[in-house]
Amino acid sequence: MRRLRPALGLAAVLLAVAAPGYGAETLTMECPVCDHVDVSGDGLEPNARLTLVIRDVRSGQKVVPDMAVTADGAGSFEREIDLDLSRHPALLADLYERNGDVLALAAHTNAQAPSHCRRDVALPYTGNRTGTTAALAGGLLAVGGLLLLAGRRRSGVGPG
Repeated sequence: MRRLRPALGLAAVLLAVAAPGYGAETLTMECPVCDHVDVSGDGLEPNARLTLVIRDVRSGQKVVPDMAVTADGAGSFEREIDLDLSRHPALLADLYERNGDVLALAAHTNAQAPSHCRRDVALPYTGNRTGTTAALAGGLLAVGGLLLLAGRRRSGVGPG
């Protein structure tokens, strides 16, 4: 037990002077409307200066110039970026540190956009064609009614 006390004391001193660690960085992209993307970062080093790059996934080209972002004292930031989501249906955001290392990635697709946003390619129709089905059902009911009337007339059974 006596040997354990100095080790516990040393561990307590090391914990007291240890610098806080940062990690679990998150980068998210959301599009509440069709003409811009909201980008936010969290879990970053406080007051860190970073570079945000957004690319179109299909072409690999940057859709906006590199943006300098600075995390606040809590290690987060938010940006609203004007983009036409119909022209750029799939986006990839990279958050770089000053030395050029990638810190975090985020992806966004037009499928995450609000349903009223127009898209370059319309989705194929996969539902039931109710017009032709309703006409066919009406025709079958009419034929059934005529057959019922014809059967009554042949048997001599009339109304009343």
